[in-house]
Amino acid sequence: MTRRSTAPAVGAAALAVLFLLAGCSFFSHSVTWTKSGATEEQAHSDLAQCKEQADVQTERDRSIDQDISAANSGANAGIDTSPIQNMQSYHDDRRYKSILKDCMAQLGYHTVE
Repeated sequence: MTRRSTAPAVGAAALAVLFLLAGCSFFSHSVTWTKSGATEEQAHSDLAQCKEQADVQTERDRSIDQDISAANSGANAGIDTSPIQNMQSYHDDRRYKSILKDCMAQLGYHTVE
């Protein structure tokens, strides 16, 4: 009976986990905002205000898109719409980030890299 070494398999699994964690880290980085002369309390308040604005605007856009989708629902009968929903979710996220970035820039903030 021959024994196979499990070291290559363990090494490959560890490498896969490393790449997975690195990928998650790359795609989920947070944004830090800065403004000369702004206190931490003011920065938090401004960020909360901009997040609220982004929430309201993206929710309004989402409601409009849902109304349009409901009106067209007969045309999509029998079609898998999950890819469309995934794209819409991606679009909503990008729109939210864009509104947030524009709001913070209008208040005099810029991102720290």
